[in-house]
Amino acid sequence: MVGTVFLWMFWPSFHGALAGPSQQQRVIVNTVLAISASCVTACGTSRLFLHKLDMEVVLNATLAGGVAIGSASDLVVNALFTTLIGSAAGILSALGFLYLSSFLQEKINLHDTCGVHNLHGMPGVMGGLVGALSASLSGNAYSEAAQIETFAAMGDGRTAQQQGMYQVAALGITLGIAIISGILSGFLVSNCCVVENFFDDEEHFRDVEFDVPLEEDENIRKSRKGHDGDDIHELD
Repeated sequence: MVGTVFLWMFWPSFHGALAGPSQQQRVIVNTVLAISASCVTACGTSRLFLHKLDMEVVLNATLAGGVAIGSASDLVVNALFTTLIGSAAGILSALGFLYLSSFLQEKINLHDTCGVHNLHGMPGVMGGLVGALSASLSGNAYSEAAQIETFAAMGDGRTAQQQGMYQVAALGITLGIAIISGILSGFLVSNCCVVENFFDDEEHFRDVEFDVPLEEDENIRKSRKGHDGDDIHELD
């Protein structure tokens, strides 16, 4: 829970670190709004479907708004849109943790131990699409100088619509690399060695035993003496 609080606090600066001087305030405000909205809707979704708070949802899905607003945090200028993006990400991520993880594990044997698909996968794809849409519509909210500050290629004649399509293409390339490399890594790991007992380090690490003498308290040692004064052998 402490780690979640740290991520919640520092996500705005993570987005704003590389933003331009005229964009940093907007990036931080948008990130705070989005992550606040995802926190509320994620907890609300858990209460709605389970009638109680699920800690896996609280620890993960409450951060989904920060993921979804990432590529559009310097473009969205309307607080309502930012809140809607964060709210949708929180609901999507919470439903993933509550239902989709078990469904994928049962159907395709996808064992997502850390919920990466629910927190970073689906909200990340959503954020990529939102960023592309925001870039395509940036001409409605920004001057040409502000667009060029955000997208240097627009200074060479690229239009806002073309920039949006480039970002969709970049999302597709990213997914392609991730899926292919993930399949390859999974194939190599599952075929290079056979694991009989999962989550047991004995199959992967050599155990080293040490003889460490135990110092007994004087009263405990005396209580273990027999009636004739001989020490009673202690069982390991």
